Amino acid sequence: MRLIEQAKIRQTMSHPLFGRASLCALVMAALLMPLQACAPVIDNRGYIFDQRQIDGLKKGSTTKQAVQNNFGSPSTQTKLNGSAFYYIHSRFVTESYRAPKEVDRKVLAIYFAANDTIRDYAVYGLDDGIIVPIIERTTQTQGQELSVLGQIFGNLGRFGDNAPGSDF
Repeated sequence: MRLIEQAKIRQTMSHPLFGRASLCALVMAALLMPLQACAPVIDNRGYIFDQRQIDGLKKGSTTKQAVQNNFGSPSTQTKLNGSAFYYIHSRFVTESYRAPKEVDRKVLAIYFAANDTIRDYAVYGLDDGIIVPIIERTTQTQGQELSVLGQIFGNLGRFGDNAPGSDF
């Protein structure tokens, strides 16, 4: 019985389709592997929201300490006009060689009254944000700007100017 099983296995292994099938699978894997490099990479950053926790917030009764116990430390907080906690989540997608692009943002803002209970809360999205243009300014330095050639040839003939530390 055992010899018959071994003969069947040898017959299957030596079958012409077995070699072609494995070669075909290997070629397909080699052709499909570069496509995986093009798959987008999704990166979740910050606080992951649970809608049940947000629904559990009660204006006027939930305290600041209870919010910290349920949500953890806020991403940022402010003391202006009372105080507020901000929990921020962003989702970035990176496609192959391109720079990461933010595709989703949620900000849970919890505003507290003077007695440290929730006065109000809101969830803001990416569409609610304001684009702030960045203005790049540089401060002019005294003196003159020299080109590369001006810097190279500007030092010719400056030997022996009796400057401190000059040995020429």
